[in-house]
Amino acid sequence: MTTTDMGAMAQQTRSAALWLLPVPIVASLLAAAWLGVPHWSLLGLGAAGWMIALVLRQPVALIASRMTSPERTRTIVGWASGPAEELVRVALVILFVRTASDAIWAGVGWAGIEVVIVAVNGFVIANLLTRDDPKALKVQAILRERDTMTKGTPGWAVVERCSAIGLHVGFTLLLFAQPWLVLATMIVHSMTNMIAVHYAKRSVVVTELALVVVAFGTLLCGLAANGVL
Repeated sequence: MTTTDMGAMAQQTRSAALWLLPVPIVASLLAAAWLGVPHWSLLGLGAAGWMIALVLRQPVALIASRMTSPERTRTIVGWASGPAEELVRVALVILFVRTASDAIWAGVGWAGIEVVIVAVNGFVIANLLTRDDPKALKVQAILRERDTMTKGTPGWAVVERCSAIGLHVGFTLLLFAQPWLVLATMIVHSMTNMIAVHYAKRSVVVTELALVVVAFGTLLCGLAANGVL
C-alpha cells in the first residue's frame, strides 16, 4: 500500500470515527423522547458493564495469542465475546434492573460506550496510518495482516453501530424478561460477531444488512417479551 493509499485510508478512518460520535447521542435522545427523563444511573451501569466485559476478554486474547496463530486467536476471542458480555449483562440485569425502561437505558449505555471506544480507536488508527516511525509501521503491518484496512464508506460504520445498539438493547430486554435466555443471547452474540468479522471481507453491504435484520428482530423480541409491543 502506497503512501497515498495510506493517506486516503487514514482520512476514511477518521471520517468514519467522526460519523460515529453522534450515534450514542441520537440513541439517547430517541430513548428520552420515548421514555422521558434518562435514568443516568442505568446508563452508567450499562457502560460499566461493557467495560467489565472488555476486561474479561483480555486474558482470553492473551492466552490464545501465545498458543496459536493470529487468525485462530481472533476466532477464539470472537466466540468468547458472547459469554463475556452476556454473563456480565445478566448479572447487571438481576442486580440493578427493575423495569423494562431500566433495561432500555442500560442497553443504551452499554452500546453507547462501545461506540465511543470504537470511534476513539478510529482516530488513533488514522493517526498511526499517517506516520512512518517504527511503532506506527508495526501497527500498520498488523492491520494488513488482519485484513482490517479494507475500504468501506463511513455510512456503513454508522449502520453497524446502530445495529449494535439494537442488539444490546434487545439482549438486555430479553434478559430482564427471562434471565435464563442468557444461554441464547451468548450464542447469538458470538455468532453475530463472527459473521461481522468473516463475511464483511466478502460483502460489506450484505453483511451489514444481515446484521440490521438480526438486530431489529432481537429488539422486537425483547420489546414483545416485556409486553411493550
